Amino acid sequence: MRKLGVAVLVTLTLTGAASAQTADWRFHWQQGQMFHYRVQHSTDVAEVINGSKVQTKSKIDLMKRWEVVAVDAQGIATLNMSITQMRNEQTRPSGDVMLFDSQAPDKSTPELREQMSKFIGKTLAVLRVDGQGKVVEVKQGVASRYEAEPPLAFTLPPNPVQAGQTWQRDYTITLDPPQGTGEKHAAKQQYVCSKIDGSLATVSITTGLTQMPESKMEQLPLLQKLTEGEVIFDLNRGRLQSARLVINRHIEGHQGAGSTYHFQSVYTEQIVE
Repeated sequence: MRKLGVAVLVTLTLTGAASAQTADWRFHWQQGQMFHYRVQHSTDVAEVINGSKVQTKSKIDLMKRWEVVAVDAQGIATLNMSITQMRNEQTRPSGDVMLFDSQAPDKSTPELREQMSKFIGKTLAVLRVDGQGKVVEVKQGVASRYEAEPPLAFTLPPNPVQAGQTWQRDYTITLDPPQGTGEKHAAKQQYVCSKIDGSLATVSITTGLTQMPESKMEQLPLLQKLTEGEVIFDLNRGRLQSARLVINRHIEGHQGAGSTYHFQSVYTEQIVE
């Protein structure tokens, strides 16, 4: 019995390892599905010029919904994205706080309520997305945004991988107004499968530019695109489980001696069953 027990244990271990290595690294789309994610995003921008500091902060807490409205013969899904609720708090340089809460509009700052309420409950993007999470077509929304930022936080490799393996996504960052006037910058994201625990794969992400502009002023808007962090993907269910992406970048001398610019961001996304 002892030998049999050891044999069964070894078989189960090998089977589990093989299953993790050969898992279907694909998003699973089915018409009619809905995925709800809670998104929390905080930013803190501090700039010092001529000894004077200007600081702005924001905190956003929202529920994002993806609806699979169709899946074609190639497995490409048409997804509709909407925001079902939002709380947006902005702190201005003066220290004044502006608030929008879709669940308490009467307590919201009128200016912000007018700007943000029109986004609640409406389809904000319509995308065709393949099994790797790559956007094939943007039917509604800003195409350059979804080229730079995958709608589901990252893209999967073309083939299954094991823990320790890497893959890369090459893309273009376009600086649309108000950050720029359409300037394009080649960028890349490096993915590393750091571990596989059962059906959950943890993937680390780093982002970089092929060539950073020499001008420090031109670098400022690009800092906001250089995320790093990790995502957790459910291999069995074929869906993003969670993501945590951060930015902590600092530049000195962008507007003369003693000037500094510091951008911090923490973005989290978690599926809600």
